[in-house]
This record gives sequence, C-alpha cells and structure tokens, in this order.
Amino acid sequence: RENLNKVGISTIVEEANMSEILSKNNWNYSYSYQASRSVMEVKKNNYPSLSYFIDIHRDSIGHQYSTVVINDKSYAKVMFVIGRDHNNWEANNRLADELNNLINTYYKGMSRGVIGKSGANVNGVYNQDISPNCILIEVGGVDNTIEEVNNTMIALADILKKYIKGE
Repeated sequence: RENLNKVGISTIVEEANMSEILSKNNWNYSYSYQASRSVMEVKKNNYPSLSYFIDIHRDSIGHQYSTVVINDKSYAKVMFVIGRDHNNWEANNRLADELNNLINTYYKGMSRGVIGKSGANVNGVYNQDISPNCILIEVGGVDNTIEEVNNTMIALADILKKYIKGE
C-alpha cells in the first residue's frame, strides 16, 4: 500500500483475518478462496472505483529459484498465476502478460513468468472471475528476506505506475 500510494496509486489493502472467517464458517483451508471472495465482493460493491484486484502470495520454492540480483540489489522473483476456469481469464492473462513484459524491460530476471492453471484438482478461478483486472502474484519463496521482498514491492509499484499511468 505504501509503495503504491507513494507513486500516486490510491490503494486499499484488505486486512481481514481469513483464518477467523474460515473458523467462523467451520471451513477448512481449502475454502480460503470462498472466504476471501466474500470480502472481495464487499470491497468491490463499496468502492466501485476500484479498477484492479491483486492477490499477493508467497511461493514455496527455495532461495536459489526465488531470488535475483539486479544492479547489486537482491529481489524476490515474482510469478503471475492466472486461473483459466472462468470467463475473464483471457483479460486477466493479458494484464499479467503486459505487467510481465514491463518487468522484463525494467527489472530483467525478476519475473518467473505467467502461468495458467485449470482443470481437475486445481482452483482454476482464484476469484479472478470478479474482474477482468484481477491477478495473483507469487512474490518470492519461503527463504526470501524481508529486504528482498520489500525491494520487489518497490519495483512492482514502479511497474504498476508505468502500466496504469502510462509513464
């Protein structure tokens, strides 16, 4: 939020406790997207000016795969995940591709690319059906430092500014 606000992009960060929502509804972890969907729909209805929905996760990969050094600064790599089991997937995929291309232009090596998920035993939606401007970004892995992640979040704010404001 702070990095996006610094570059002039007003941001709402959802801070609801998903564990509490799961517990309250007697849901196990596999219902996490159902829990976050209810919160997301409320925000979309209460703030109709929201244009983009970004779901940020950490990947389970190790440091050697999740880190890159660019100009002597260490970054947590990112990967865009697009669910393909809904009608908005192509628009969401275009957004991810465009952001990925900007990353490759300005922060070469920081992105692990865009992957699509669909089919049996896969979520395939990730609540991305709520908007054609909805993406899931995996940032780093289990071994990345907070400094590496913060460097990446600053870089992502720069990329989003370039994309949204055309700068």
